[in-house]
Amino acid sequence: MKGSGTGAVTDINGTFSVDAAAGSTLEISFVGYKTETVKVTSNSTYAVTLQDDSQALSEVVVTAMGIKKEKKALGYAVSDLGSKEILKNKNTNVINSLAGKVPGVNITQSSGAAGAGASITIRGGNSTSEGRENQPLFVVDGIIYDNSTQVVGNSGTDGMTRSNTTYSNRVMDINPEDIENMSVLKGTAAAALYGSRAADGVIIITTKKGAEGSVKVDVSSKLSTSWTTKLPEAQTIFGRGYYENNGVFNDLTYKSWSEEIAAGTPIYDNIGNFFQNGAVWDNNVSVSGGTKNSSFFLSLSNYDQQGIVRKTGYNKTTVRFNGEQKYARLTVGANVSYSIADTDKTLTSGGLYDGGCNGAMSALYSWPQTEDMSKYLNEDGSKYRLFDRRWDLADDKENSYWIINKDKMTDKTKRFTGALNASFKIADWWDISARVGYDQYKTEVYTYIAPGSVVKEIYQNGRLNKSDYDYTYISTNVMTNFHKTFGDFDFNLLLGTASESTERLNQTHWGYNFITAGTISFANISNNNKFFNDNTIKKTFGRCIW
Repeated sequence: MKGSGTGAVTDINGTFSVDAAAGSTLEISFVGYKTETVKVTSNSTYAVTLQDDSQALSEVVVTAMGIKKEKKALGYAVSDLGSKEILKNKNTNVINSLAGKVPGVNITQSSGAAGAGASITIRGGNSTSEGRENQPLFVVDGIIYDNSTQVVGNSGTDGMTRSNTTYSNRVMDINPEDIENMSVLKGTAAAALYGSRAADGVIIITTKKGAEGSVKVDVSSKLSTSWTTKLPEAQTIFGRGYYENNGVFNDLTYKSWSEEIAAGTPIYDNIGNFFQNGAVWDNNVSVSGGTKNSSFFLSLSNYDQQGIVRKTGYNKTTVRFNGEQKYARLTVGANVSYSIADTDKTLTSGGLYDGGCNGAMSALYSWPQTEDMSKYLNEDGSKYRLFDRRWDLADDKENSYWIINKDKMTDKTKRFTGALNASFKIADWWDISARVGYDQYKTEVYTYIAPGSVVKEIYQNGRLNKSDYDYTYISTNVMTNFHKTFGDFDFNLLLGTASESTERLNQTHWGYNFITAGTISFANISNNNKFFNDNTIKKTFGRCIW
Protein backbone atom coordinates (compact mmCIF):
# COMPACT_ATOMS: atom_id res chain seq x y z
CA MET A 1 0.00 0.00 0.00
CA LYS A 2 1.48 3.32 -1.09
CA GLY A 3 2.95 5.40 1.72
CA SER A 4 2.20 2.90 4.50
CA GLY A 5 4.95 0.31 4.30
CA THR A 6 2.30 -2.45 4.16
CA GLY A 7 2.64 -4.94 1.32
CA ALA A 8 1.83 -8.41 0.08
CA VAL A 9 3.29 -10.99 -2.30
CA THR A 10 1.25 -12.81 -4.94
CA ASP A 11 1.02 -16.57 -5.25
CA ILE A 12 1.89 -18.50 -8.42
CA ASN A 13 -1.46 -17.51 -9.93
CA GLY A 14 -0.88 -13.80 -9.32
CA THR A 15 -3.54 -13.40 -6.61
CA PHE A 16 -2.97 -11.57 -3.34
CA SER A 17 -4.89 -9.99 -0.49
CA VAL A 18 -4.19 -6.93 1.64
CA ASP A 19 -6.13 -4.90 4.21
CA ALA A 20 -6.66 -1.43 2.77
CA ALA A 21 -9.07 1.33 3.69
CA ALA A 22 -11.24 2.99 1.07
CA GLY A 23 -9.46 5.94 -0.50
CA SER A 24 -5.95 4.47 -0.15
CA THR A 25 -3.76 3.60 -3.15
CA LEU A 26 -2.25 0.24 -4.07
CA GLU A 27 0.94 -0.10 -6.12
CA ILE A 28 1.37 -3.34 -8.08
CA SER A 29 4.81 -4.03 -9.55
CA PHE A 30 6.88 -6.85 -11.00
CA VAL A 31 10.35 -7.02 -12.54
CA GLY A 32 10.19 -6.28 -16.27
CA TYR A 33 6.71 -4.72 -16.10
CA LYS A 34 5.41 -1.20 -15.61
CA THR A 35 4.09 -0.35 -12.15
CA GLU A 36 0.32 0.12 -11.92
CA THR A 37 -1.68 1.95 -9.24
CA VAL A 38 -5.23 1.16 -8.07
CA LYS A 39 -7.49 3.43 -6.03
CA VAL A 40 -9.30 1.43 -3.32
CA THR A 41 -13.08 1.82 -3.35
CA SER A 42 -15.91 -0.18 -1.80
CA ASN A 43 -15.13 -3.11 -4.11
CA SER A 44 -13.48 -6.16 -2.53
CA THR A 45 -11.79 -7.59 -5.67
CA TYR A 46 -9.80 -6.00 -8.49
CA ALA A 47 -8.32 -7.29 -11.76
CA VAL A 48 -4.98 -5.69 -12.65
CA THR A 49 -2.99 -6.32 -15.84
CA LEU A 50 0.65 -5.22 -15.96
CA GLN A 51 2.21 -4.00 -19.22
CA ASP A 52 5.68 -5.03 -20.46
CA ASP A 53 8.37 -2.47 -19.70
CA SER A 54 10.31 -2.72 -22.95
CA GLN A 55 12.74 -0.04 -21.81
CA ALA A 56 13.82 -2.07 -18.79
CA LEU A 57 14.19 -5.22 -20.87
CA SER A 58 16.09 -3.49 -23.65
CA GLU A 59 18.81 -1.59 -21.81
CA VAL A 60 21.16 0.00 -24.34
CA VAL A 61 24.91 0.34 -23.72
CA VAL A 62 27.73 1.90 -25.71
CA THR A 63 30.19 -0.69 -27.05
CA ALA A 64 33.21 -0.58 -29.37
CA MET A 65 33.50 2.29 -31.88
CA GLY A 66 30.62 4.11 -30.16
CA ILE A 67 28.05 1.58 -31.40
CA LYS A 68 24.96 1.19 -29.21
CA LYS A 69 23.53 -2.27 -28.58
CA GLU A 70 20.98 -3.85 -26.31
CA LYS A 71 22.71 -5.23 -23.26
CA LYS A 72 20.86 -8.55 -23.50
CA ALA A 73 22.19 -9.04 -27.06
CA LEU A 74 25.86 -8.85 -26.09
CA GLY A 75 28.00 -11.97 -26.02
CA TYR A 76 30.33 -10.70 -23.29
CA ALA A 77 30.25 -9.19 -19.82
CA VAL A 78 29.67 -5.44 -19.52
CA SER A 79 29.02 -3.18 -16.55
CA ASP A 80 27.42 0.21 -17.03
CA LEU A 81 27.66 3.23 -14.69
CA GLY A 82 25.74 6.47 -15.04
CA SER A 83 26.78 9.96 -13.99
CA LYS A 84 24.94 9.87 -10.65
CA GLU A 85 26.65 6.65 -9.61
CA ILE A 86 30.10 7.95 -10.60
CA LEU A 87 29.66 11.15 -8.60
CA LYS A 88 28.44 9.47 -5.40
CA ASN A 89 32.01 9.33 -4.10
CA LYS A 90 33.46 11.80 -6.58
CA ASN A 91 37.20 11.86 -6.97
CA THR A 92 39.22 13.99 -9.38
CA ASN A 93 40.59 10.68 -10.68
CA VAL A 94 37.66 8.86 -12.33
CA ILE A 95 39.44 5.53 -11.78
CA ASN A 96 39.03 5.90 -8.02
CA SER A 97 35.31 6.58 -8.57
CA LEU A 98 34.95 3.00 -9.85
CA ALA A 99 36.19 1.44 -6.62
CA GLY A 100 33.67 -1.03 -5.22
CA LYS A 101 31.11 -0.42 -7.96
CA VAL A 102 32.06 -2.88 -10.69
CA PRO A 103 32.64 -6.59 -9.99
CA GLY A 104 36.00 -7.94 -11.08
CA VAL A 105 37.62 -4.48 -11.17
CA ASN A 106 40.55 -3.76 -8.83
CA ILE A 107 41.68 -0.20 -8.11
CA THR A 108 45.09 0.56 -6.58
CA GLN A 109 45.91 4.15 -5.61
CA SER A 110 49.63 4.90 -5.65
CA SER A 111 49.52 7.17 -2.57
CA GLY A 112 47.46 9.75 -0.74
CA ALA A 113 49.58 12.65 -2.02
CA ALA A 114 47.99 15.48 -3.99
CA GLY A 115 47.84 14.52 -7.67
CA ALA A 116 48.63 10.86 -7.03
CA GLY A 117 47.52 8.47 -9.74
CA ALA A 118 45.86 5.07 -9.60
CA SER A 119 45.95 1.84 -11.58
CA ILE A 120 43.06 -0.39 -12.61
CA THR A 121 42.96 -4.04 -13.57
CA ILE A 122 39.98 -6.06 -14.77
CA ARG A 123 39.81 -9.69 -13.65
CA GLY A 124 43.47 -9.60 -12.60
CA GLY A 125 46.66 -9.18 -14.59
CA ASN A 126 47.29 -11.05 -17.83
CA SER A 127 51.04 -10.53 -18.12
CA THR A 128 54.11 -10.52 -15.89
CA SER A 129 56.12 -8.43 -18.35
CA GLU A 130 57.86 -5.50 -16.63
CA GLY A 131 56.67 -3.03 -19.26
CA ARG A 132 53.06 -4.26 -19.20
CA GLU A 133 50.78 -2.43 -16.76
CA ASN A 134 47.81 -4.81 -17.31
CA GLN A 135 45.46 -1.84 -17.43
CA PRO A 136 42.43 -1.63 -19.74
CA LEU A 137 42.19 0.54 -22.82
CA PHE A 138 40.31 3.82 -22.34
CA VAL A 139 38.05 5.17 -25.09
CA VAL A 140 36.47 8.62 -24.69
CA ASP A 141 33.69 9.56 -27.12
CA GLY A 142 35.00 7.00 -29.61
CA ILE A 143 38.65 8.14 -29.39
CA ILE A 144 41.38 6.04 -27.75
CA TYR A 145 42.55 8.03 -24.74
CA ASP A 146 46.05 7.53 -23.33
CA ASN A 147 46.04 6.65 -19.62
CA SER A 148 49.72 5.96 -19.09
CA THR A 149 51.59 7.00 -15.95
CA GLN A 150 54.75 8.48 -17.41
CA VAL A 151 57.92 8.72 -15.34
CA VAL A 152 59.58 11.62 -17.14
CA GLY A 153 63.32 11.75 -16.47
CA ASN A 154 65.28 9.12 -14.55
CA SER A 155 66.61 8.44 -11.09
CA GLY A 156 70.15 9.46 -12.03
CA THR A 157 69.21 12.98 -13.16
CA ASP A 158 66.30 13.94 -10.93
CA GLY A 159 65.36 11.04 -8.66
CA MET A 160 62.42 10.05 -10.85
CA THR A 161 61.20 6.55 -10.03
CA ARG A 162 57.66 5.33 -9.37
CA SER A 163 58.37 4.87 -5.66
CA ASN A 164 60.23 8.13 -5.07
CA THR A 165 57.53 10.69 -5.73
CA THR A 166 53.99 11.37 -6.98
CA TYR A 167 52.79 10.63 -10.53
CA SER A 168 49.39 11.12 -12.13
CA ASN A 169 47.70 8.74 -14.55
CA ARG A 170 46.43 10.69 -17.54
CA VAL A 171 42.70 9.85 -17.27
CA MET A 172 42.84 12.36 -14.43
CA ASP A 173 42.77 15.03 -17.17
CA ILE A 174 39.02 14.34 -17.54
CA ASN A 175 36.57 16.22 -15.35
CA PRO A 176 34.28 13.62 -13.69
CA GLU A 177 31.39 16.12 -13.86
CA ASP A 178 31.54 15.89 -17.68
CA ILE A 179 30.97 12.13 -17.78
CA GLU A 180 27.52 10.88 -18.74
CA ASN A 181 28.22 7.17 -18.76
CA MET A 182 31.01 4.59 -18.32
CA SER A 183 30.90 1.08 -19.76
CA VAL A 184 33.38 -1.55 -18.58
CA LEU A 185 33.85 -4.26 -21.21
CA LYS A 186 35.42 -7.34 -19.64
CA GLY A 187 35.41 -10.06 -22.27
CA THR A 188 38.04 -10.49 -24.94
CA ALA A 189 35.31 -10.50 -27.58
CA ALA A 190 34.35 -6.99 -26.48
CA ALA A 191 37.81 -5.73 -27.42
CA ALA A 192 38.01 -7.36 -30.85
CA LEU A 193 37.73 -4.09 -32.76
CA TYR A 194 40.60 -2.48 -30.81
CA GLY A 195 43.17 -5.23 -31.27
CA SER A 196 45.76 -6.49 -28.80
CA ARG A 197 45.84 -3.20 -26.87
CA ALA A 198 42.47 -4.14 -25.42
CA ALA A 199 43.54 -7.56 -24.17
CA ASP A 200 43.09 -6.28 -20.60
CA GLY A 201 39.58 -4.96 -21.25
CA VAL A 202 38.10 -1.65 -22.34
CA ILE A 203 36.56 1.24 -20.43
CA ILE A 204 34.34 3.39 -22.65
CA ILE A 205 33.55 6.90 -21.43
CA THR A 206 30.74 8.95 -22.97
CA THR A 207 30.65 12.63 -22.06
CA LYS A 208 27.55 14.74 -21.61
CA LYS A 209 25.56 16.36 -24.40
CA GLY A 210 22.83 18.95 -24.42
CA ALA A 211 19.15 18.02 -24.49
CA GLU A 212 16.16 19.52 -26.27
CA GLY A 213 14.55 22.29 -24.28
CA SER A 214 15.53 25.48 -22.54
CA VAL A 215 19.14 26.31 -21.73
CA LYS A 216 20.28 24.69 -18.48
CA VAL A 217 23.00 26.10 -16.23
CA ASP A 218 24.57 23.96 -13.47
CA VAL A 219 26.93 25.44 -10.87
CA SER A 220 28.56 23.54 -8.02
CA SER A 221 31.26 24.38 -5.49
CA LYS A 222 32.66 22.04 -2.89
CA LEU A 223 35.14 22.53 -0.06
CA SER A 224 36.67 19.56 1.71
CA THR A 225 39.77 18.83 3.72
CA SER A 226 42.18 15.96 4.29
CA TRP A 227 44.51 15.16 7.13
CA THR A 228 46.59 12.36 8.59
CA THR A 229 44.58 10.04 10.81
CA LYS A 230 47.29 7.71 12.07
CA LEU A 231 51.03 8.37 12.23
CA PRO A 232 53.96 6.17 13.25
CA GLU A 233 54.74 6.36 16.94
CA ALA A 234 58.22 7.54 17.91
CA GLN A 235 59.79 6.61 21.22
CA THR A 236 60.47 9.53 23.57
CA ILE A 237 62.13 7.66 26.42
CA PHE A 238 65.75 7.48 25.27
CA GLY A 239 67.81 10.34 23.91
CA ARG A 240 70.00 10.60 20.85
CA GLY A 241 73.06 8.34 20.72
CA TYR A 242 73.91 4.66 21.15
CA TYR A 243 76.53 2.36 22.65
CA GLU A 244 78.78 0.52 20.26
CA ASN A 245 79.70 -3.15 20.65
CA ASN A 246 82.80 -2.25 22.64
CA GLY A 247 80.73 -0.21 25.08
CA VAL A 248 81.87 3.19 23.79
CA PHE A 249 79.11 5.82 23.64
CA ASN A 250 78.59 7.47 20.23
CA ASP A 251 76.42 10.56 19.78
CA LEU A 252 77.36 11.11 16.12
CA THR A 253 74.11 9.51 15.00
CA TYR A 254 70.41 10.07 14.34
CA LYS A 255 69.59 6.96 16.38
CA SER A 256 67.93 7.45 19.75
CA TRP A 257 69.13 4.64 22.04
CA SER A 258 71.10 6.63 24.60
CA GLU A 259 70.36 7.14 28.31
CA GLU A 260 66.84 8.03 29.35
CA ILE A 261 65.88 11.60 28.52
CA ALA A 262 66.35 13.87 31.52
CA ALA A 263 63.33 15.60 33.00
CA GLY A 264 62.74 19.04 31.49
CA THR A 265 64.43 18.19 28.17
CA PRO A 266 62.34 19.57 25.28
CA ILE A 267 60.56 16.90 23.22
CA TYR A 268 59.45 17.78 19.69
CA ASP A 269 56.59 16.15 17.80
CA ASN A 270 58.52 16.25 14.52
CA ILE A 271 56.26 13.79 12.74
CA GLY A 272 52.94 15.37 13.72
CA ASN A 273 54.12 18.94 13.13
CA PHE A 274 55.40 18.14 9.64
CA PHE A 275 51.92 17.51 8.21
CA GLN A 276 49.05 19.93 7.67
CA ASN A 277 45.35 19.87 6.89
CA GLY A 278 44.97 19.98 3.12
CA ALA A 279 42.05 22.02 1.75
CA VAL A 280 40.40 20.96 -1.50
CA TRP A 281 38.32 23.34 -3.64
CA ASP A 282 36.23 21.78 -6.43
CA ASN A 283 34.35 24.29 -8.63
CA ASN A 284 32.26 23.42 -11.71
CA VAL A 285 29.95 25.28 -14.07
CA SER A 286 28.24 23.96 -17.20
CA VAL A 287 25.78 25.31 -19.77
CA SER A 288 23.76 22.98 -21.99
CA GLY A 289 20.73 23.08 -24.23
CA GLY A 290 19.38 22.18 -27.60
CA THR A 291 16.52 21.95 -30.07
CA LYS A 292 14.99 19.07 -31.98
CA ASN A 293 17.93 19.02 -34.40
CA SER A 294 20.85 20.42 -32.40
CA SER A 295 22.45 20.31 -28.98
CA PHE A 296 25.43 21.74 -27.13
CA PHE A 297 27.27 21.27 -23.84
CA LEU A 298 29.94 23.62 -22.44
CA SER A 299 31.72 23.18 -19.11
CA LEU A 300 34.48 24.77 -17.07
CA SER A 301 36.01 23.31 -13.90
CA ASN A 302 38.83 23.93 -11.47
CA TYR A 303 40.12 21.48 -8.87
CA ASP A 304 42.63 22.88 -6.36
CA GLN A 305 44.08 20.52 -3.75
CA GLN A 306 46.61 21.26 -1.03
CA GLY A 307 48.70 18.29 0.05
CA ILE A 308 49.01 17.20 3.66
CA VAL A 309 52.75 17.74 3.17
CA ARG A 310 53.56 21.45 3.03
CA LYS A 311 54.55 22.92 -0.34
CA THR A 312 52.78 20.12 -2.23
CA GLY A 313 49.54 20.42 -4.18
CA TYR A 314 47.59 19.64 -7.34
CA ASN A 315 45.66 22.12 -9.50
CA LYS A 316 43.63 21.13 -12.57
CA THR A 317 41.55 23.30 -14.89
CA THR A 318 39.42 21.78 -17.67
CA VAL A 319 37.24 23.15 -20.48
CA ARG A 320 34.97 21.00 -22.66
CA PHE A 321 32.57 21.62 -25.54
CA ASN A 322 30.32 19.02 -27.17
CA GLY A 323 28.01 19.90 -30.05
CA GLU A 324 25.76 18.05 -32.49
CA GLN A 325 23.65 19.13 -35.47
CA LYS A 326 21.19 17.11 -37.59
CA TYR A 327 20.37 17.82 -41.25
CA ALA A 328 17.63 15.38 -42.29
CA ARG A 329 19.48 12.03 -42.53
CA LEU A 330 22.91 13.57 -41.86
CA THR A 331 24.21 14.11 -38.33
CA VAL A 332 27.49 15.91 -37.62
CA GLY A 333 29.14 16.41 -34.27
CA ALA A 334 32.27 17.76 -32.62
CA ASN A 335 33.82 17.61 -29.17
CA VAL A 336 36.91 19.34 -27.84
CA SER A 337 38.50 19.47 -24.41
CA TYR A 338 41.50 21.25 -22.95
CA SER A 339 43.09 20.74 -19.55
CA ILE A 340 46.04 22.07 -17.57
CA ALA A 341 47.27 20.08 -14.57
CA ASP A 342 50.01 21.37 -12.23
CA THR A 343 51.59 19.25 -9.49
CA ASP A 344 53.91 20.49 -6.76
CA LYS A 345 55.60 17.51 -5.16
CA THR A 346 58.70 16.34 -3.35
CA LEU A 347 61.02 13.38 -3.18
CA THR A 348 59.61 11.05 -0.56
CA SER A 349 61.39 7.73 -0.12
CA GLY A 350 64.63 7.97 -2.09
CA GLY A 351 67.09 10.34 -3.68
CA LEU A 352 69.32 10.46 -6.75
CA TYR A 353 70.67 7.20 -8.06
CA ASP A 354 74.43 7.20 -7.41
CA GLY A 355 74.11 10.84 -6.39
CA GLY A 356 73.22 10.80 -2.73
CA CYS A 357 70.48 12.52 -0.69
CA ASN A 358 67.27 11.02 0.68
CA GLY A 359 63.53 11.53 0.62
CA ALA A 360 61.51 13.66 3.02
CA MET A 361 59.63 10.75 4.59
CA SER A 362 62.70 8.62 5.26
CA ALA A 363 64.32 11.48 7.20
CA LEU A 364 61.13 12.46 9.02
CA TYR A 365 60.48 9.06 10.55
CA SER A 366 64.05 8.63 11.79
CA TRP A 367 64.76 12.12 13.15
CA PRO A 368 65.48 12.28 16.92
CA GLN A 369 62.54 13.64 18.92
CA THR A 370 64.93 15.66 21.09
CA GLU A 371 65.96 17.74 18.07
CA ASP A 372 63.72 20.38 16.49
CA MET A 373 63.49 19.28 12.87
CA SER A 374 61.83 22.53 11.75
CA LYS A 375 65.14 24.31 12.35
CA TYR A 376 66.88 23.87 9.00
CA LEU A 377 68.36 27.40 8.67
CA ASN A 378 70.65 29.43 10.88
CA GLU A 379 69.77 33.03 11.78
CA ASP A 380 72.01 34.31 8.99
CA GLY A 381 70.11 32.18 6.42
CA SER A 382 72.81 29.56 6.01
CA LYS A 383 72.01 25.87 6.33
CA TYR A 384 71.72 24.46 9.83
CA ARG A 385 73.18 20.98 10.27
CA LEU A 386 72.92 18.82 13.34
CA PHE A 387 76.49 17.56 12.85
CA ASP A 388 78.05 20.52 11.08
CA ARG A 389 81.86 20.17 10.76
CA ARG A 390 81.66 16.75 12.40
CA TRP A 391 80.16 14.89 9.44
CA ASP A 392 80.91 15.31 5.74
CA LEU A 393 77.93 16.77 3.90
CA ALA A 394 77.78 13.87 1.42
CA ASP A 395 77.43 11.38 4.30
CA ASP A 396 74.78 13.34 6.22
CA LYS A 397 71.00 12.92 6.26
CA GLU A 398 68.94 15.64 4.60
CA ASN A 399 66.44 17.52 6.77
CA SER A 400 62.86 17.10 5.49
CA TYR A 401 62.16 20.83 5.85
CA TRP A 402 65.15 21.61 3.65
CA ILE A 403 63.80 19.23 1.01
CA ILE A 404 60.32 20.79 0.83
CA ASN A 405 61.47 24.42 1.14
CA LYS A 406 64.72 24.51 -0.84
CA ASP A 407 64.52 21.68 -3.36
CA LYS A 408 61.82 22.11 -6.03
CA MET A 409 59.97 19.42 -7.96
CA THR A 410 57.02 20.22 -10.23
CA ASP A 411 55.32 18.96 -13.35
CA LYS A 412 52.78 20.54 -15.71
CA THR A 413 50.65 18.75 -18.28
CA LYS A 414 48.70 20.52 -21.02
CA ARG A 415 46.29 18.35 -22.98
CA PHE A 416 44.06 18.91 -26.00
CA THR A 417 41.61 16.29 -27.24
CA GLY A 418 39.14 16.68 -30.06
CA ALA A 419 37.05 14.75 -32.56
CA LEU A 420 34.86 15.38 -35.60
CA ASN A 421 32.25 12.81 -36.53
CA ALA A 422 29.48 12.44 -39.09
CA SER A 423 26.88 9.77 -39.82
CA PHE A 424 24.44 9.36 -42.67
CA LYS A 425 21.33 7.20 -42.39
CA ILE A 426 20.78 5.59 -45.78
CA ALA A 427 17.86 3.56 -44.43
CA ASP A 428 16.40 2.69 -41.06
CA TRP A 429 18.64 -0.40 -41.05
CA TRP A 430 21.75 0.95 -42.78
CA ASP A 431 24.05 3.86 -41.89
CA ILE A 432 27.53 5.11 -42.68
CA SER A 433 29.73 6.97 -40.19
CA ALA A 434 33.17 8.58 -40.13
CA ARG A 435 35.29 10.00 -37.32
CA VAL A 436 38.61 11.85 -36.98
CA GLY A 437 40.19 12.00 -33.51
CA TYR A 438 43.14 13.88 -32.04
CA ASP A 439 44.76 13.48 -28.63
CA GLN A 440 47.87 15.47 -27.69
CA TYR A 441 49.52 16.35 -24.40
CA LYS A 442 52.86 17.62 -23.17
CA THR A 443 54.29 17.08 -19.71
CA GLU A 444 57.02 19.41 -18.48
CA VAL A 445 59.01 18.31 -15.45
CA TYR A 446 61.24 20.58 -13.38
CA THR A 447 63.59 19.43 -10.62
CA TYR A 448 66.02 21.64 -8.68
CA ILE A 449 68.45 20.43 -6.03
CA ALA A 450 69.65 23.50 -4.10
CA PRO A 451 73.35 24.18 -3.40
CA GLY A 452 74.31 22.85 0.00
CA SER A 453 72.06 19.79 -0.27
CA VAL A 454 73.12 16.37 0.93
CA VAL A 455 74.48 14.91 -2.33
CA LYS A 456 77.83 13.81 -3.70
CA GLU A 457 80.54 16.46 -3.58
CA ILE A 458 80.45 17.17 -7.34
CA TYR A 459 76.72 18.05 -7.08
CA GLN A 460 76.89 20.17 -3.91
CA ASN A 461 76.82 23.44 -5.88
CA GLY A 462 73.35 22.55 -7.15
CA ARG A 463 71.62 20.47 -9.84
CA LEU A 464 68.95 21.34 -12.38
CA ASN A 465 66.79 19.10 -14.55
CA LYS A 466 64.11 19.89 -17.15
CA SER A 467 62.39 17.07 -19.00
CA ASP A 468 59.61 17.08 -21.60
CA TYR A 469 57.34 14.27 -22.73
CA ASP A 470 55.20 14.83 -25.86
CA TYR A 471 52.41 12.46 -26.89
CA THR A 472 50.37 12.80 -30.10
CA TYR A 473 47.73 10.40 -31.35
CA ILE A 474 45.66 10.81 -34.54
CA SER A 475 43.02 8.32 -35.64
CA THR A 476 40.47 8.02 -38.45
CA ASN A 477 37.78 5.45 -39.11
CA VAL A 478 35.01 4.97 -41.66
CA MET A 479 32.33 2.35 -41.05
CA THR A 480 29.09 1.09 -42.50
CA ASN A 481 26.70 -0.69 -40.18
CA PHE A 482 23.82 -2.98 -41.17
CA HIS A 483 21.30 -3.83 -38.47
CA LYS A 484 18.05 -5.45 -39.58
CA THR A 485 15.47 -7.63 -37.83
CA PHE A 486 13.89 -10.65 -39.51
CA GLY A 487 11.13 -11.93 -37.27
CA ASP A 488 12.83 -13.12 -34.08
CA PHE A 489 16.32 -12.79 -35.56
CA ASP A 490 18.61 -9.75 -35.44
CA PHE A 491 21.23 -9.36 -38.16
CA ASN A 492 24.22 -7.06 -37.58
CA LEU A 493 27.15 -6.48 -39.93
CA LEU A 494 29.90 -3.92 -39.47
CA LEU A 495 32.46 -3.14 -42.18
CA GLY A 496 35.06 -0.42 -42.12
CA THR A 497 38.62 0.76 -42.10
CA ALA A 498 40.72 2.56 -39.49
CA SER A 499 44.12 4.21 -39.32
CA GLU A 500 46.18 5.37 -36.36
CA SER A 501 49.35 7.39 -35.88
CA THR A 502 51.19 7.67 -32.57
CA GLU A 503 54.28 9.74 -31.77
CA ARG A 504 56.15 9.94 -28.47
CA LEU A 505 59.00 12.35 -27.84
CA ASN A 506 61.06 12.44 -24.64
CA GLN A 507 63.77 15.05 -24.02
CA THR A 508 65.88 15.52 -20.92
CA HIS A 509 68.18 18.44 -20.09
CA TRP A 510 70.18 18.35 -16.90
CA GLY A 511 73.31 19.79 -15.40
CA TYR A 512 75.11 20.53 -12.17
CA ASN A 513 77.46 23.00 -10.44
CA PHE A 514 76.09 26.54 -10.75
CA ILE A 515 78.81 29.07 -11.52
CA THR A 516 77.15 31.99 -9.73
CA ALA A 517 75.18 31.38 -6.55
CA GLY A 518 71.47 32.30 -6.67
CA THR A 519 71.03 32.09 -10.46
CA ILE A 520 69.00 28.99 -11.36
CA SER A 521 69.57 28.56 -15.10
CA PHE A 522 71.34 26.26 -17.54
CA ALA A 523 73.19 29.36 -18.71
CA ASN A 524 74.77 29.43 -15.25
CA ILE A 525 76.27 25.95 -15.75
CA SER A 526 79.41 25.29 -17.80
CA ASN A 527 78.97 23.28 -21.02
CA ASN A 528 81.07 20.44 -19.60
CA ASN A 529 78.45 19.89 -16.90
CA LYS A 530 75.35 20.02 -19.11
CA PHE A 531 73.77 16.96 -20.74
CA PHE A 532 70.98 16.37 -23.24
CA ASN A 533 69.04 13.21 -24.11
CA ASP A 534 66.48 12.80 -26.90
CA ASN A 535 64.25 9.84 -27.74
CA THR A 536 61.49 9.66 -30.38
CA ILE A 537 59.10 6.80 -31.13
CA LYS A 538 56.68 6.87 -34.10
CA LYS A 539 54.10 4.26 -35.00
CA THR A 540 51.53 4.29 -37.82
CA PHE A 541 49.21 1.50 -38.95
CA GLY A 542 45.82 0.82 -40.50
CA ARG A 543 43.38 -2.08 -40.33
CA CYS A 544 40.08 -3.33 -41.69
CA ILE A 545 37.09 -3.85 -39.40
CA TRP A 546 34.32 -6.39 -39.77
